[in-house]
Amino acid sequence: MGRRARGTLWTVNRVPIVIEQAAKSDIRSARDYYSDRGENTSERFRDELAQVFDLLSRHPEAVAVAFSRTRLKPMRNFPYIIGYIYFEGVVHVTGVQYGGLGWDEFERRR
Repeated sequence: MGRRARGTLWTVNRVPIVIEQAAKSDIRSARDYYSDRGENTSERFRDELAQVFDLLSRHPEAVAVAFSRTRLKPMRNFPYIIGYIYFEGVVHVTGVQYGGLGWDEFERRR
């Protein structure tokens, strides 16, 4: 009988992410805000956002639908929520909103 490998290599398929124009504007606004808030805060925001996008690309259905088809993924270290729709194998990021604004903006953008 052959020996089993100690670990198993899991491959994870990634799905494409499309960042809608409104979300790009949200990201620019947040980045501008944090660039005035001290050393490397803007870079930390950018890095965490990239981590969230990577997670969504690997596991787009890991976040429950909040309303209609929109899913809301909060950032861990910043008070922002990423709104997205997973449709036909593509993640469409519709917004990156400050958490205190409420859900109306995400509902309007879908």
